Amino acid sequence: MGRLVALPTMFARLLEIPSLSISIADGEVSGCPLVFVNRGFEILTGYARDEVLGQSCRLLQTQDTDRDAIAALRDAIERNSPITLTLENRRKDGTKFWNEVSLSPLRHGGRRYLIGIQRDVSEREHARQRMELAQAVFRNTHDGILVTDAAKRIIDTNPAFTELTGYSRHEVIGKKPNLLSSGKHDTGFYQSMFAAVEERGFWSGDIWNTRKDGSQLIENTTISAIRNEAGKIVNYIGVFRDITQRRLNQARLERMASYDPLTGLFNREHFNSLLERQLESLEYTQTGLAVLFLDLDDFKPVNDNFGHASGDELLIEISRRLKRLMRANDLTARFGGDEFVVALNGLGTIEKAGKVAQKVLDDIVQPFELDNGERVEVSVSIGIAFTNDHSVACSHLLDAADTAMYEAKQRGKNRIAFAEPLSAGSESEDMFSIVKAAFESGQIELFYQPILSFQHSEIVGFEALARWRHPKQGVLGPQHFMNIITQSSLSLPYGQWLIDQAGRMAQRFRRAGYRTLISVNLSQDHIETGAFLEALATTRTRYDLADPYLIAEVLESTHFHDLDLACSLLQEARNLGAQVALDDFGSGISSITYASQLPLTTLKIDRIATRHVDSRQDRQQFISGIIHMGHAMQRQVLAEGIESQAQLEALKTMGCDLGQGYHIGRPMEERELAMRYLDAPHAKHATGTGYPLSRLH
Repeated sequence: MGRLVALPTMFARLLEIPSLSISIADGEVSGCPLVFVNRGFEILTGYARDEVLGQSCRLLQTQDTDRDAIAALRDAIERNSPITLTLENRRKDGTKFWNEVSLSPLRHGGRRYLIGIQRDVSEREHARQRMELAQAVFRNTHDGILVTDAAKRIIDTNPAFTELTGYSRHEVIGKKPNLLSSGKHDTGFYQSMFAAVEERGFWSGDIWNTRKDGSQLIENTTISAIRNEAGKIVNYIGVFRDITQRRLNQARLERMASYDPLTGLFNREHFNSLLERQLESLEYTQTGLAVLFLDLDDFKPVNDNFGHASGDELLIEISRRLKRLMRANDLTARFGGDEFVVALNGLGTIEKAGKVAQKVLDDIVQPFELDNGERVEVSVSIGIAFTNDHSVACSHLLDAADTAMYEAKQRGKNRIAFAEPLSAGSESEDMFSIVKAAFESGQIELFYQPILSFQHSEIVGFEALARWRHPKQGVLGPQHFMNIITQSSLSLPYGQWLIDQAGRMAQRFRRAGYRTLISVNLSQDHIETGAFLEALATTRTRYDLADPYLIAEVLESTHFHDLDLACSLLQEARNLGAQVALDDFGSGISSITYASQLPLTTLKIDRIATRHVDSRQDRQQFISGIIHMGHAMQRQVLAEGIESQAQLEALKTMGCDLGQGYHIGRPMEERELAMRYLDAPHAKHATGTGYPLSRLH
């Protein structure tokens, strides 16, 4: 069939709109052949006009075209009704597209024609399909999802969110995500988190939250920012999964490896490893080490008369009494049954150990009231072994204390027996007096080792390292005096002095125009007593330090008696402007627990782990894993022990943030530091490696 002859010329011209595809089909003939198409139709389909005139109006349909849509189209034609629907069609070149067809009947010259307007809506249809898929994922994923507006108010959640948190969708709409907060993260944590989202577009890490019922919810979370065309953030999307059980299992396994499950004291294996370390330190400290071996007298009748549950209750109470009597640096363990062992470091003489043992004996003989209302009394036999010789084997020391304990039982129980000294005497009290005099006279000094930022190639801090300027032996390292200080009455005064010196040095850098942090090592006593907090506040005021000036380093080998208390105290330090670093990371089994729970800003990779990082693939994989884990936890990662440019470059390539070691700079006394960095005309170029100090901005 030819063109529509009766179509007025002016009308035909009106239909020639390139941006609009128009076709006219003869509705009186079977198949509804096309009698007119405009230029827009040719552009849309790829067919020339002469190729389609006389062809069925269904020539664009494919085998995949929706059968229901075709049936609806046919029904509208038969009823002489207009219709609009979307069909999957095919162009001349075989490519498919989504065609929105609007079909209207028209009577002209006694014949019925079908006027069709086609529009390519492929982009819209694909967007709809993507939206449907996204909605399906949103509804069916097992990960919790929440969406907020730019003000961080929740506007949508998925069903998994309700399943994981206990909050229904309508309970949280319009509220902020902090309704899940557990209080374990400070304001700085969240500020840092959203600063990362602002900078990188996303943040990933673990968050400790709380469910509606108050139970703990540890989430592995990714928060992403959604921006509009102008680049402005309009939404945040948080996707999280519940890793609570996995983290608890991990912590449980770590604890099982080190602690007695009934009493929470150290188990035999972990106690032995810690005792070996204390024995090794005797080579330098000469302060003496005593082991108390305790065995309860007449414990069996408690089990026989009241049951094993009551016996366990008694053992737990005895462990509490022991922990209450011991110092922070003492080691207390349950070896099994009714045997307990205590290691006392730094007492100086066996007589002092005997006084501690007598306090233990006096406390344990006090009556116990069981949960069943029964009052029971037990006594204890204690054997004491003492040495100041670092070469004594751990097993020898324990055997001697064990033998002395049996001697106490044989002599009538409820008494103390002493093993023969395992070394030829002690000068420990003299050593304490010498170190005390050295500290009070100013012979203990701080040397400073630079810390390099890999990203900016600037020195951003110094670690303060204590040295003893001995009048006869010259400068001595910490192995000659530090254990005596931290395990004696010098511990707290030293800690206060250390923080004061860090503040003074930070003030000196600031007056010279540099933003330089001073890192100091805090002992367990410094932290658990809370004394360092007062020193921080006093020093901050004394030296007028408005911004952060100090990094408090916590040794990975520290064993806090109350981890929650330690977290709280260190968080207070964060609130006072200090940063917190975990030192010697990777050297012990507490690393993961401390790294995830303490309010840290930095993980310091132990120098032993850094060794051979430039040449051994296993070292590279290990270090890379620590770096990625640290970044996932929003911690900076610092590598210690860098001794070559090759090591530095390898760590920098892995994404490590900071570095410290002899290649960057050796520890130097304050006078040398000032000459090298502050006083020289070109001080910022004075280091051998040419790294400048980070300036105040």
